[in-house]
Amino acid sequence: MKRTYILCLLLVILGSARQQAFAGWPIGKYRNIVVPSFNYYHSSKIYDSGGRKVTPAGNSQFTSYAYGLYVGYGITRRLDLIVNVLAPDQRSQFTSTAGTTYQQSFGFGDIQAGLSYALVNFDYKAYFSVQVSGIAPLYKNGDQDLDLGYGVFGSEIKFMYTGSFSKNFLRGCYFNVETGYRRYFDSQGPNVIIYSALLGVPLDKRNQVSFEVGGQRSSSANKTFNQNLSINRDFAFTKGAINIGHTFSRRFSLFGNGFYTFAGRNTGVGYGGALQAILKI
Repeated sequence: MKRTYILCLLLVILGSARQQAFAGWPIGKYRNIVVPSFNYYHSSKIYDSGGRKVTPAGNSQFTSYAYGLYVGYGITRRLDLIVNVLAPDQRSQFTSTAGTTYQQSFGFGDIQAGLSYALVNFDYKAYFSVQVSGIAPLYKNGDQDLDLGYGVFGSEIKFMYTGSFSKNFLRGCYFNVETGYRRYFDSQGPNVIIYSALLGVPLDKRNQVSFEVGGQRSSSANKTFNQNLSINRDFAFTKGAINIGHTFSRRFSLFGNGFYTFAGRNTGVGYGGALQAILKI
């Protein structure tokens, strides 16, 4: 139970860090944003090929504690440089007639780096942006019990529409809608469609809550399903999350969130949460 879980986990972490920090808003010329994070993920059940929630063979379980660092730098008022790296500590167990087998791996995962450009702004209340990035593994598969990812290079393009409401009952609320495409450079892919939508509600000047729905659809020439999810490349999942944030100052905010995978195919029924500090320099 490795790569599908890891890919889902990476999507959750990468996406939430961006949305919690500033979503599709430009960082600002010569400004920096740093987002260290701690993320927890657990799964003891799976969604099979028909989308049914089942217990995997051997009562397999997977848990990951991931440490992340997201850094953004405003090159111009519209163009930003972004870098995101993760270091997951992952653990799995599988029970058979011979007993229970435990496995654990820790190390740097994939690094994602690229550029984000605000194509259009609507009276500076909303922005339509595009982000193009590359993905590179900082590990070699086979060195540890559990692979830390696919172990191949990839690329991603993502479109973001972000803004705030100024009228009606949503006045003061903000939103972020994203869709993207990720490609891993391997003969079996996979090709991944990414999507998410977030609505944020300010509770007062310092506190806010947001609600998010997002996920991915992964397709591959290899459509074989096995209870060992590490060989599955053709899958889908949708998750829901609730995020709570507190602003201590103009330069420091803290966010916490919880998520649950409420639908999927050939993937884990995952749940967990994250704690993120946002530093504006």
